[in-house]
Amino acid sequence: MNKPFKVAYYLSRFPRLSETFILREMCALREKGVDVEIFSIMSPPPTTTMHPQVQTLLPHAHYSAFFLSLKLIFAQIYFLIRSPRRYISALRRLAWQTSHELKSLVMALFLFPKSVYFAWLLKDMQVDHIHAHFVWLNAVAAQVAADLLGLPISLHAHAWDIFRRNPECVRRQIQLATCVITVSEYHRQFLTSLVQNHLLDIRIVHYGLDPNDFIRTNPVPNNQTVQIISVGRLVEKKGFEYLIEACKMLGDRGIPYRCRIVGEGPDQRINAMIRETSQDGSISMDGAKNITDIIAYYQMSDIFVLPCVVAKSGDRDGMPNVLLEAMAMQLPVITTPVTGNTELIQDRLNGLLVPERDPNALADAIQRLIGDPGLRMRLGAAGRQTILTGFDIHSTAVLLLETFNTLQKSVRSSS
Repeated sequence: MNKPFKVAYYLSRFPRLSETFILREMCALREKGVDVEIFSIMSPPPTTTMHPQVQTLLPHAHYSAFFLSLKLIFAQIYFLIRSPRRYISALRRLAWQTSHELKSLVMALFLFPKSVYFAWLLKDMQVDHIHAHFVWLNAVAAQVAADLLGLPISLHAHAWDIFRRNPECVRRQIQLATCVITVSEYHRQFLTSLVQNHLLDIRIVHYGLDPNDFIRTNPVPNNQTVQIISVGRLVEKKGFEYLIEACKMLGDRGIPYRCRIVGEGPDQRINAMIRETSQDGSISMDGAKNITDIIAYYQMSDIFVLPCVVAKSGDRDGMPNVLLEAMAMQLPVITTPVTGNTELIQDRLNGLLVPERDPNALADAIQRLIGDPGLRMRLGAAGRQTILTGFDIHSTAVLLLETFNTLQKSVRSSS
């Protein structure tokens, strides 16, 4: 009897409330018989808010030993005796990957003993493949394990990890990987431009969700006032400030509405803007929620808005998962043509696209949907069909597993 395919997932922190897409991916692979082991660089966050599926994965999560623990020291001795050349080579490659960012280099060197400890845990697990989400320090740790154990490794590139970081560091990290997976053609072209003439295997695997988890019980909520919903972390790239400005314009035009922003984050300007703009409570900030609560928000809403922008730092969204969720819930969505959004949204066919940083155009689009319930229903239905045909997690998980299998076979045949 063949043993199940086993994948080691390297994450910066598990669980993390904002990374539902990774959680869905791991759960979908497990449903297909894949064994998933999680290696988290940081300890679990001190929060009680988490998604229900996390509980099934926590028994398979591994966290780093204390820096001066005997286990961590023993792991160094083990590889120095058994594979001294691989140990030194892994350290050199780690330094080479991060040398163009001093902070990253220092953090990576500090992380190296823990990375070796994770490899020591992995050696007896009969893992077939290593997969790291985000081209960041957890990917550096994953590369150490791949170097020490001779395993294939794929990196999953998303957004800030490639758009906001030093391009040379990103280039060096992705060049060492067996394969790079990303979420859109926009991302693939960006990564290709970094490596230029270097031959690199870059594959597109879209985000996915289970459409059966996002069933709208009432496509036309019985709201006297149209309810607008937006979900995301309070960071510049989400464009919440432009949503607030657009809502103020709606109020100035005498158009009634109710807008809820669900999320939390470092950009406290958003809360200040809401207090200044919405004296009547028409705009509210409702804090971070788990997916069960977020679905309840979708159920009671009429329009979903996420006015993504390219931040001043260069950070930008990849393909926001909340857009997929809202479309699966048959909500008409309004967003901007930033990065991968245009591969998800076709303007006026399954959603509306407005220019980034243009609150007037955003207000016009919202007003259009408020005044046309039929258009809301048509866009909502088309949006759900888009998810059913191209973003079902069961299909994307199959594609991901096929990629892992192909990489494993290619490494075996070349060894």
